[in-house]
Amino acid sequence: MGALVESEPLTDGPPAMGSRFRDVFEDHGQRIELEAELVEVDPPRRLVVQLVSNAFEGTILQRLEPADGGTRLSAVIETTYTMLAARLLAPVVTRHAQKQLEADLARLKELVERDSSQRPSRQCTPGP
Repeated sequence: MGALVESEPLTDGPPAMGSRFRDVFEDHGQRIELEAELVEVDPPRRLVVQLVSNAFEGTILQRLEPADGGTRLSAVIETTYTMLAARLLAPVVTRHAQKQLEADLARLKELVERDSSQRPSRQCTPGP
């Protein structure tokens, strides 16, 4: 998807299982509004979000796992297109969404690695 331009909580309190949000994305001049619900929250390992819009329904599964001295983020998105026009354009839309997700994750990786390289390392010294 394109850039998130709005996100509004629809439930009170901090994000937790059952929390809902209204999110608005803009992509290639198109405004995409959807409702997101946190259906599984297992910090810091797993997050599952259910998405509903007028054109599609989807589920996003995100997992954090230890990998090679760091952390690997994996994301799986399953989508069902509910409008005829969306179903007809599904191959194009899905390819575009995949490319956007890969670009977003690459940018996130870059930001996390840059932030961690700028932090001073902590050294522990044994006590007396």
